[in-house]
Amino acid sequence: MKQGKRRLRVGRILVLTLLVAGIWFGGKWAMEEWGLFDSRIAVALDAGHGGNDPGAEGIIVETQLTETTVRYLEDYFRQDENYRVILCRDYGEGKDINGRWRLANRKGADLLLCVHGNSSEDPSARGFEAYPPPPDRKYHAEALSFAKLLAGEISQTGIPLRGDSGVRYAYYQGNEKILTDSPDPELESLPSFGMVDYPDCPAVLAEQCFLTNQEDVSLLGTEEGCRKAALCYYRAVCAYFGTEPLF
Repeated sequence: MKQGKRRLRVGRILVLTLLVAGIWFGGKWAMEEWGLFDSRIAVALDAGHGGNDPGAEGIIVETQLTETTVRYLEDYFRQDENYRVILCRDYGEGKDINGRWRLANRKGADLLLCVHGNSSEDPSARGFEAYPPPPDRKYHAEALSFAKLLAGEISQTGIPLRGDSGVRYAYYQGNEKILTDSPDPELESLPSFGMVDYPDCPAVLAEQCFLTNQEDVSLLGTEEGCRKAALCYYRAVCAYFGTEPLF
């Protein structure tokens, strides 16, 4: 009888231990996955294209620019205790657009920046562009404010600003991409870039420079240029949230 009670007691202790361990590991996973109980500002960073999709090709390849820039930007944020970083995809990884913004949403992003490089058949085309969602979208006002901060910071590198002081809008009509320098009420019902339309937070897509223009690549497409761009983006995020930049 005593032996049976002892076994029962040991069994209960084992079950309780497993239950506590499950709660602890589950809670730890939830905190890491969703940022629960983490008061830091969550910034989602998306390096455009990736994997088998290298993006545009010019003097350099687009993923070379996007991944280099995001690596530097991630490093700046990792050193700033005000922020936690969400990478929408791993470096070298290919992932569809839906997978990227859904990951940002799941992990509780407060702001999203999608980094791209531009290209043109005209080698003289150059400059920086920031694309917020159009005015009828939920986070337009906040994203527009962030886009203006991005443009203001990046202009200090000497790169020209395209559109309205660096801000432009994108719409898709079927497979046709329509780019405008100001919002077009007749196009409001059309989707924009998925990475600015669907996140549950303000989001901006940045076209850092033209990969097909030597001046642009020299400014913001080299290793040092990508670092400078990342620093501009970091400072723009700090200005948006009202934190003091470390760099």
